Amino acid sequence: MDDLLCILASGSANERSMKIFLTGASGFVGSHLVQSLVSAGHEIVAHYRSPQSLNIKPENHVEVWSGDLNDVQSLAKRLQGIDSVIHCAAEMRLWNSEKALHETNVLMTEHILKAAKQASVPQFIYMSDASVAKDPSMPNLEVSESRALPSLQKFPYSHSKSLAEQYVLAAGDESFRVISLRPASIWGKGDLIDRILGKAANLNQFGWFDQGNYLFSTCNIDNLCAAVNKALLSKSNRESFFISDGPPVLFRQWMSRRLLAGHYKVPTLSIPRFLAWPLARFTENGWNYLPLRGEPPLIREMVHLMAHPFSVSITKAKEQLAYEPIYGMEEGMLEIEKNHI
Repeated sequence: MDDLLCILASGSANERSMKIFLTGASGFVGSHLVQSLVSAGHEIVAHYRSPQSLNIKPENHVEVWSGDLNDVQSLAKRLQGIDSVIHCAAEMRLWNSEKALHETNVLMTEHILKAAKQASVPQFIYMSDASVAKDPSMPNLEVSESRALPSLQKFPYSHSKSLAEQYVLAAGDESFRVISLRPASIWGKGDLIDRILGKAANLNQFGWFDQGNYLFSTCNIDNLCAAVNKALLSKSNRESFFISDGPPVLFRQWMSRRLLAGHYKVPTLSIPRFLAWPLARFTENGWNYLPLRGEPPLIREMVHLMAHPFSVSITKAKEQLAYEPIYGMEEGMLEIEKNHI
């Protein structure tokens, strides 16, 4: 079923085959994209940081490359003959990682852009994040791409993705088409819930803000794959596009269903939103100044990302990329349940 959906998502299995260089192939988004792009008939050069540690089956249309993405000359050599670079590699840690976020999300993106231009790659697709447009000073419902990007220096992850997107869009010219995709909260098997939040819920370390009853945009991983396949066919240049599952849902409804699909506990604890920010600051201070193990259970960037209403408009993606979500929430949840081990 997944392979069929991936082919449907591409629009047609008979579209011109492309040679694609994909970064972040071992990550959640990248690993799904490899399968989607292969199903669509493309030839993939997939970058894995540590291919020797991966248990991956060799694919007829997938070549593994593990060179240094910051080595512009070496990378430019490997990018010769590539039709499109899809840049998904990113640092995702939110706590105490400002240096790593800047080095990976900003500087490395600049290096990959430089190498792609040197190699005369005609197209560059950047995997950004919807949070680059989430302004903490105003309501964030039905946000469109016309909104000016806010200052996000208090939120290192979103700030790094915003800076990188701005570098990408500025690099476009007549011979180098650049597109930035801004998916809302991405979900599917292997997502943040499987990696972190589900385990936290089982330990009673995850709860709601204001009962979780606020509108929230989400993006199923297969819908994102569909958007990437559409972007590959697009002649758009220096454009950003929000990608989501369509109409927003109540955060609690979506998160509860996702936790249940993964066989995790659904929390009952809720704190008022007005307490979330000072509580997160207090928690961060504890981890900064006391010899506490692990990571704090609540930080300000997580409050910014998850504790407030946030929905995006996909009108532009529909009009310019011909993007349509192929998965609804319940279909995606059933797929997770079917594949749950």
